Amino acid sequence: MTTLAKKVGGPSGLLIATLGGGYIIGRITEAGGKKAVKALVAALKKRNMPCATKGQLFRVVTDGEDSSGLKLSAGDEYRVLECDGDAILIEVLNDPDNPYFVSSEFLTTISDFPAEDTGEVQTGD
Repeated sequence: MTTLAKKVGGPSGLLIATLGGGYIIGRITEAGGKKAVKALVAALKKRNMPCATKGQLFRVVTDGEDSSGLKLSAGDEYRVLECDGDAILIEVLNDPDNPYFVSSEFLTTISDFPAEDTGEVQTGD
């Protein structure tokens, strides 16, 4: 510390350099922290958005099979249980092996599931 104090002009110079450096580091940390908190809040809001199609029944209009092996035939009906982005949890009516996770893209290609809807309510933020 003595050598460092001599380089900055004595004990008072060391005190000023320490306070100045601490202030700068604190401001940089504060700015990064604010940005991180904003990103976290935005992510939580998006995650907690209600599912617009939850509880709705949809009818399959054409046969299809998704990547996990779920086969749906024209005339089948399913209920949306939950949504998380592109992943949709569905219950196929009269199927004992429920529930199934499928993509909204798959559902739009085989049924009357809304194409523009990702399963989440859009807000005007």
